[in-house]
Amino acid sequence: MNQNFKILFLSNIPTPYQLDFIKEANKNHNYEMRAYFLWGREKNRDWLFKKDQESVYIANFSYHLKDYLNFYKFFINFSPNLVLIGGYRLPLSMLAIILSKIKHIKILFWLERPFESRGLKKFFKKFYIKNKFRLVNGILAIGILAVDIYKNFHKKVFNFPYSLNLDEFYKISRSEKSNKEINFLFSGQLIERKNIVNLVKAFQQIEDKKIRLNIIGTGELKEQIEKLIERDPRVKLLGFIQPNDLPAVYTQNDVFIFPSKYDGWGIVVNEAMASAMPVIATEKVGSVKEFIKHKENGFICDIDVESIKEGIIYYLENKSLIYQHGQKNRKLISESLGDVKNAVDYLIEIIKNL
Repeated sequence: MNQNFKILFLSNIPTPYQLDFIKEANKNHNYEMRAYFLWGREKNRDWLFKKDQESVYIANFSYHLKDYLNFYKFFINFSPNLVLIGGYRLPLSMLAIILSKIKHIKILFWLERPFESRGLKKFFKKFYIKNKFRLVNGILAIGILAVDIYKNFHKKVFNFPYSLNLDEFYKISRSEKSNKEINFLFSGQLIERKNIVNLVKAFQQIEDKKIRLNIIGTGELKEQIEKLIERDPRVKLLGFIQPNDLPAVYTQNDVFIFPSKYDGWGIVVNEAMASAMPVIATEKVGSVKEFIKHKENGFICDIDVESIKEGIIYYLENKSLIYQHGQKNRKLISESLGDVKNAVDYLIEIIKNL
């Protein structure tokens, strides 16, 4: 391996966990990672962060010719040894592949599992993926659900989930619950896909004054949720919370609940596990499928109100398991690729064996 092996990461927007990954990768002096993000942010995700000017570039991509020329200049000036692309349909992905082929540079896709399609759309998506994947050297699949899909299209598929720096979450101290108030926490966008309405309805069907539901996030369903909870002081909307402030909120809660209808991964589950919290969630969430076993370190529910309510009641009736399952989760995530230190080490091993 040559000194200062250069990795170019092309993705849509900077996220806290991607920035953690870039920062951790650059701690290894034999490697240098630079990220080229198409845009600075997206709806309902107003993260504030101080980007490393050296490692992160935001293009404000607008599909004009100058945007393609700017990426070409960035690519040539950086002269990467490997290109990591965070989306097979990403604008500039084809240009990145063409430039890499000309320069004999290795290429990896880093992908969540795709949304399910039917009929003609499914046929064309399969055809598109199959032909584009022929051009790359491997796939970093985000979780076992993604691995199961992409192994049908490429021989080199690696299970490589999203990760982040969890150090501040590991510092959260827990003790066993008795008859004290139990606080449940949801973190995510207030949109239909996250199933937030059914969560609130399930919670409100439980007549227990010693439980609370705290909701982190914002989105198009905010007003609907506000109307649902206006007469229930047990439910509180916390709004959007910046990454640095999240550990303080997790500290005040006991059980994480995330009944999403679909999530390619769900990085909030990493945060909850590192915070030593049990997780109530659906197997529609990639990270849940990866880490959570029913009644061993969490509760697997369906998306309907009754099933979500069953998960909440399970921990109300088994308070001692809140601590036990939480400790299991902290150990599990610390030893997994969900921790950014482990993920970067694994990426280096993948690169060495390409």
